[in-house]
Amino acid sequence: MTEKRLNGREEQFDKLWEGHTPKGINRAKKLKFRQYILEHVRQKKRPLTYENAKRYWMGEIQKEEAESENY
Repeated sequence: MTEKRLNGREEQFDKLWEGHTPKGINRAKKLKFRQYILEHVRQKKRPLTYENAKRYWMGEIQKEEAESENY
């Protein structure tokens, strides 16, 4: 079940990243989402890339930070 949730979350990220909506592609929503996610990535002092944005969305960056704090 968690695999299905993760795939859904990945799919959701891809749709938001590309600006897909039921009515088509919305450029303003695409740019707003990208700016929002990349700002969070920047605050984590990571390179501003698609891969890091997706890793942030999926919670991987936060998980890495939590693990490094425990050690």
